[in-house]
Amino acid sequence: MTSAGTFTDQSTRDRNLFKDTIWLGGVHDGYPQVSFAEYRKIRITGEVKSNSRKSAALTQSHLTFGLLESVMRIRVQESVLLRKQNDGRVIIASDNLHQLLRVWQYRILEEGDTDYCQQWAADVQSILTQAERILSFELHFENGSFFLARLPQYDFEMILLQLASIGEALTEGRLTFPSSVQLRPGISWAFAAGAASLYQKQMEEAGWCPFLIRIASERVCTLTYASTQRPFLRGGVKLHSHCTWEECAANNINSENYTNPHITSTCVCTYSQPPFPDVAGLLSRGHIPVLRWDKAHHKFLVGTSSDNPYVAISHVWADGLGSTTEKGLPMCQIDALVFATQRFISTGAFWIDSLCVPEVRDLRKRAIGLMSKTYGDAQVVLVLDSGIRSCSISAPREERLLRVLSSGWMQRLWTLQEALLANKLVFMFHDGILSIDDLLPTRPDYEVKDTLLLSLAAEVFRLTKYRRYSSVMHDGFTIADVVTCLRHRMTSKAEDETLAISGLLNVNPSGLVNLAPQQRMKSLLLGVGKVPRKIIFLNGEKLSDFGFSWAPSTLMGHNMDIGFEADANVSPTGLHADYVAIYFRTTMVSTQRTIRLLLPEEEVYVEVDHDGNPFECNALLLPSQVASYDFGLGVAVLVTGADTIKSEERAGDRLVCKYQMRFLLATKSLRSDKEGPTNKDFLRVQAKSGMMRVKLV
Repeated sequence: MTSAGTFTDQSTRDRNLFKDTIWLGGVHDGYPQVSFAEYRKIRITGEVKSNSRKSAALTQSHLTFGLLESVMRIRVQESVLLRKQNDGRVIIASDNLHQLLRVWQYRILEEGDTDYCQQWAADVQSILTQAERILSFELHFENGSFFLARLPQYDFEMILLQLASIGEALTEGRLTFPSSVQLRPGISWAFAAGAASLYQKQMEEAGWCPFLIRIASERVCTLTYASTQRPFLRGGVKLHSHCTWEECAANNINSENYTNPHITSTCVCTYSQPPFPDVAGLLSRGHIPVLRWDKAHHKFLVGTSSDNPYVAISHVWADGLGSTTEKGLPMCQIDALVFATQRFISTGAFWIDSLCVPEVRDLRKRAIGLMSKTYGDAQVVLVLDSGIRSCSISAPREERLLRVLSSGWMQRLWTLQEALLANKLVFMFHDGILSIDDLLPTRPDYEVKDTLLLSLAAEVFRLTKYRRYSSVMHDGFTIADVVTCLRHRMTSKAEDETLAISGLLNVNPSGLVNLAPQQRMKSLLLGVGKVPRKIIFLNGEKLSDFGFSWAPSTLMGHNMDIGFEADANVSPTGLHADYVAIYFRTTMVSTQRTIRLLLPEEEVYVEVDHDGNPFECNALLLPSQVASYDFGLGVAVLVTGADTIKSEERAGDRLVCKYQMRFLLATKSLRSDKEGPTNKDFLRVQAKSGMMRVKLV
């Protein structure tokens, strides 16, 4: 049996995956090594059952040592992770966890038996799924052992983060299995980070913007690391006083009092602009204008992108570089732009929206229609962001990644396509420039999964997808790609959304720019044609057009995986897709009563609890099969008739369904149907489940 009793190798620079956390006293040593499912059984005694504190201690030990041993197939002694403090308290520390993970991953790399690895990987997935369900139960149910032990809120949150950090590290580590091993989708432990309210409040008090805390909370290890770092706040704490969990107010621009800062506070240089007729002439003929600064004659020279290799500048207006062709920029800023671009192109030729996009409406539309081509044709795309520039290129890799992840540039709508379409993407730091490849973890970090680095790099790595996989991405990005990348991005002009992402989806932005803003999302979805069927489960406002009541009005701000399979067809009259469905007699759903849909064939019932306006429905569409003791999303629909479809591969009827409402569903076993006290009436309705072919209107 392999054992991990002590570690003496200090060659690895360990980072804390979780902070030192109280150990409730669970006893691990002295028992035989057993499966994850058996771990608790052999330690249960009458005393543990009757003592809520001891029961909570066993749960902590189960999800720590029991989980590590079962996944790694290695014996882990208490001394590896537990430490006794001077005051006699015992804490669990992550000092040795990083190295323990590496030992496990090296064993995977050295294992030559593919069948053994396949079974090992399947076991790891099953064990982690069980652990995630246990921890989720501990968080959401008042009869969880941690609730019953009446732990102080801070201790409860720290234990939650400690356990989720181990789960997250093991989830990342399983990617070490060879490519020949089939892996199921990973498990998210972000629910634990999202529930750490006191932890997040401490970060706010330390100066962190609430929106940045939300971004960091997407991953447990990222949140833990970010909490140890000093935040960069553009404009200082005062500018972020109105920020919320949903939005960083400091990134929004007030055009009425917008000004361009000079490089230094004492500078009084004048503005300079490119010749407007030259820029306008090129745009009117469908060309991209590119600028060079003629130092001898102190003026701009305007050429075309096809004749001049150029650098495209990617920035956020909140940093002060926003403008139009007619207004121009301060000369000190122009000098800085020329100096920066000459590092890559001797002529210093560059494109920046502040100088190459006019204010004149027709010309502005033409420039926006060329935007994706502008960044896709550039030799280099240079990112200028004040948060990133506050960091040195010699800072630890994790600090550099955090600066990029928490930058205003990563939070804005337009910069997404600017990054994704770049042939070469580079970032300007305080004392130098790094390409995205230099910024991301190195090959050894990927071969042996460095949990913290991969956690911090996940969002940045997405920006390399097109360049890395362009040879097989003939159809561009998918809606799922875009929804994932947009979940933390915002814009000051909602009408710009479809224009900023259409180039990624192979939809011509020129066809959208002349439409009324409220018509653009419908046109975009029709242009895409095929979308994931789970798109209907996204939250938020929907379109009001007939046939599109299922469609989100925005793809920004959604924190849900909708899947990458484009298995639904968008038509002018509705969405064609197949769903798992629960169907029943037409029923009125209201705030006064909870609907219980009884599914005897599954021995479960689905509980529909609704707090909005009353509505009628006779079917629920679900993203997956009904499972006992589960929470999930559902969409209530009203089946109004059927359409005979002859043009599809499988001809036949599709049920025409009117989209009614999206809400959360609770699924429970019929055998433990205990209602408990409630102020609402229950309406029991017999129901059936199965697959349903629908046309959602």
